[in-house]
Amino acid sequence: MLIGAPVWLGNRPFRQTLSSLRHAGCDYLEFSLDFPLPECMRTSDDFRQMLDEFGLKIAFHSPLDVQTVHPRSEIFEAGMKILKRCFEFCSRFPSTLYYNLHLHPRITTMKLKDIREKIKKICTKQCEEIARIGEEFGLTLTVENDFMPFEMSELIFEAVSETGMWFTLDIGHAIISDMHFRKQNASSGGGVRRGHEEKNGRDANVFRASEIRASEIISRWMERCADRVLVVHIHDCALRGCEKTDHISLGRGDLDIEEVLNTVRRADFKYMLVEAFWRNRQKEEMTYDEMRRNIEICRSIL
Repeated sequence: MLIGAPVWLGNRPFRQTLSSLRHAGCDYLEFSLDFPLPECMRTSDDFRQMLDEFGLKIAFHSPLDVQTVHPRSEIFEAGMKILKRCFEFCSRFPSTLYYNLHLHPRITTMKLKDIREKIKKICTKQCEEIARIGEEFGLTLTVENDFMPFEMSELIFEAVSETGMWFTLDIGHAIISDMHFRKQNASSGGGVRRGHEEKNGRDANVFRASEIRASEIISRWMERCADRVLVVHIHDCALRGCEKTDHISLGRGDLDIEEVLNTVRRADFKYMLVEAFWRNRQKEEMTYDEMRRNIEICRSIL
């Protein structure tokens, strides 16, 4: 299994970043193609040479500013033009490990079951087209769970089971979205009564949700997708209090990291991305020394 870290344009100069990641113990990087990439990198030669120099492999994250699938054909077709340019850029890196995508259309009607079913049918066909084009470029495509709870992730399940794409399980996304879903259900009449909102200075719904074991949430995803998990995004989460935060350095939040990692070991995944942006729950910036500590934690358990 290879362990990596995210890299984006904000990490320039890249030579210094790649050198620091290598010294921190990284095997690869997941490079985000957000605007103005990939066009602003007119040649990939220098970047490929740096990867070779530091002995690092590369994967890619699709631009978050682009809608990958959408029930409105005009939006999907516009997104596909950009996606093809990204695929072409990635194909210049023959050793690309995977290309990671977010699928869920960011539209409010996703929460309506009948509309969600219609969206799923349209977008599943769009996923088939994306998978076909990705294969033409020789790319291994992975689909990441976004901030959508397990109960509303039918599109992901269809994509990984019907199109040949693989699954990227993001630990924090799964946990935070599940807790938010439980809180919404409680607010609308189930579980916690709205008349009892304060408990030790915290919202009662959040207090109850924080008692849910993270391993139980992850286990649901494992039971459904374990045979298709190729990548795991690992990070800690701050779950207590009114503000829930993910992408925290391992051991600095509220998760039992050893329990979580032992749960994901049920899947025979190949890549683990330490996607920690914050050093602690106060959102102090991540450091390379802290990244090294995170990688050592993963290696010691896995």
